[in-house]
Amino acid sequence: MFLKVFEYQIMSRGGKNMTKLEAREYLKKVQKKFEDKKEKFEEFLKIITDYRVHRMTVGSVVEKVEEILKDHHDLISGINDFLPKGYEILLPPKGTVQLEDAIKYVQKIKDRFGETDVIYKAFVKILTNRNKDGVSVGEVYHEASVVYVFVEKLFYGHHDLVRDFSLFLPSNDA
Repeated sequence: MFLKVFEYQIMSRGGKNMTKLEAREYLKKVQKKFEDKKEKFEEFLKIITDYRVHRMTVGSVVEKVEEILKDHHDLISGINDFLPKGYEILLPPKGTVQLEDAIKYVQKIKDRFGETDVIYKAFVKILTNRNKDGVSVGEVYHEASVVYVFVEKLFYGHHDLVRDFSLFLPSNDA
């Protein structure tokens, strides 16, 4: 019974026309991964159900599902196939952040807000107006924290975008 509900929820609101078989296979993977943590699997199912009856937005679903699946990159990749464009969960890059990761992040913002949207343009302006050359390490950290505050305010309510942006900031370990 629940499998049919899950298939409907994923396929009818995800926007990518996934097949019933794909939805069923993904749900089985999640269930198997959490067979020793049934409460996590039940929480996952509750989130999907709440989304179906419009008690949750896509953004809230992404945030909660990401928390449940945070240590399971294969499941995150799988759920991304069902999420609407612009709401995919970015996996943390292995090692250093690459140009490809930055391009994917900017594309996610374009998909979410549109290239002509005020928010997208403000984001680009924030990044292009910051100092680039001849700054000390301390100044780099200061600039990063200033930019982060701007981005946090700009993307208010889009926690995944704020979190993903932090992947591009210098770490305190340097």
